[in-house]
Amino acid sequence: MIGAVLTLPGASYLAGLDRLSKLDYSTAATVLVVIAFNLVMLSLIEGPLIALALAPDWTPRAIERAKVWAGTRGLQFAVRGLAIIGGALVTKGIIGLLV
Repeated sequence: MIGAVLTLPGASYLAGLDRLSKLDYSTAATVLVVIAFNLVMLSLIEGPLIALALAPDWTPRAIERAKVWAGTRGLQFAVRGLAIIGGALVTKGIIGLLV
């Protein structure tokens, strides 16, 4: 039930599709990009469900390990990732000013 609610088209989904439509790709390329966009968007929902169907004994332990990892190292991982992204954006801005 929660998965169904989370997959309802929200503002970010519709904004993403709007941006994809403005790329002026061919029809086949647009279909592939929309499929890839949806795969990425739904991976956190579909991934555990597929894993549970394929390996029902292993999946609950793996999900629990992932929760523990996220609880202990998630903030550190997020800070480092966002620092890298921020540094890249600052570098891009500086290069844009110089060019």
